[in-house]
Amino acid sequence: MAACSPGGTSETHYQQGRLLAGQSRSAEAMREYLLAVEADDDAEWVTKAVSELGHLSMNQRDLVQAHDYFERAWQMAVQADDLPLMVLAQRDMGRCRRAEKQAAEALRCFAKADSLLTVAGADTLRNYVYPEYISLLLSEGRVAEARQLVRRLPVDHKSGPSCLVAGKFYAEQEQLDSAKYFFRRCLETDHVGSRASAAMYLSELAGDEADWERAYSYALECAALVDSAKLQMQNENANLIGSLTNQLEVERENYHLWRIIAVITVVAILLIAVLVIFVRERIARLKRQQEEERQARVSRARNSQEQLVETFRNTTLYRKILMDESVSAEQWEEIVQFLNGQADGFVDKLTAFYPAIKPQEMQACQLLKLEFTNQQISNILCKTQQAITNLRKRLYQKIFAKEGSADDMNQFLRLFPQE
Repeated sequence: MAACSPGGTSETHYQQGRLLAGQSRSAEAMREYLLAVEADDDAEWVTKAVSELGHLSMNQRDLVQAHDYFERAWQMAVQADDLPLMVLAQRDMGRCRRAEKQAAEALRCFAKADSLLTVAGADTLRNYVYPEYISLLLSEGRVAEARQLVRRLPVDHKSGPSCLVAGKFYAEQEQLDSAKYFFRRCLETDHVGSRASAAMYLSELAGDEADWERAYSYALECAALVDSAKLQMQNENANLIGSLTNQLEVERENYHLWRIIAVITVVAILLIAVLVIFVRERIARLKRQQEEERQARVSRARNSQEQLVETFRNTTLYRKILMDESVSAEQWEEIVQFLNGQADGFVDKLTAFYPAIKPQEMQACQLLKLEFTNQQISNILCKTQQAITNLRKRLYQKIFAKEGSADDMNQFLRLFPQE
């Protein structure tokens, strides 16, 4: 049988800490992060754990301790020459200094993070640094410098229309996080028309992600904004009509003008009503279309999976593995070639989907894809059945950053990559 090897302790404790932090169990999360640091078997995970300790300390208003953790994360990132972690460490130090009301120190930290971004051309990290950097510059009255950063986003977002234009630009570039950021900023402006459009785009983006609750919420917000625009228009027209009425008492020849304004008002109200109906119908149609497409993909994936398993079980390789209860290096290569050829590049696509996957985790995924039983996998990988179950649950948490059962991992692998 093949030899068995344990996974990284630092990563395990870090992931458990993230899970506990997400459940607002701060004390337990901090303990797991400290265990990750003590294990010290992977520099990247140790650095991340130290950074998370700083975030928890900030949440507890222990700013001195938080700064010590962020400073330590910075030193570790520099030693590892890890640019993204260096940028985030400087940003976190800037946050901490700002919370301590040390604006000058905070600005120096953000400026250093920005210089690292500029030298390396790491544009993808700008959205993690610039919003708070710009906010700090504005709070210090350094408008010109803030404007320069805004232009490097690359457009400014001080007004509703500008936010809307920026959001649409990023949506067209399929940079959806940036698009959502600008659309949400647009919702904070006073321009009712732009806000209504931003809510509609956010609803469509949520629909694309099958987040129907959020899509419906934004659709309602869009409808409310349209109603607000309609009411605003009605009030403005009412004031205008009142003014014209007073004038008509003196100048009756302006009667025809009043009739024109009244017609325009009615037409505007009708157009707004049509827009509300259109938005609501579009959301409903999008929801139905997304669900039909999802069901079709699932059906195709299940049929492909059944054919894959049936084909593999008719091979000599399958019977050899069952007889020996082990897999040689050559046989693993055969399995990889079989899955890549018969399952739409399963191994290559799973590696691209989750690059941090470990060799033994990948082997377990290959056996699960071919629907070996938990007992068979435990014999092949020299693990207990409980260890294999825990591996599946832990891998699901790593990939999706949320808790899931072993069966959830099985279901994902059986439908991947078709679904």
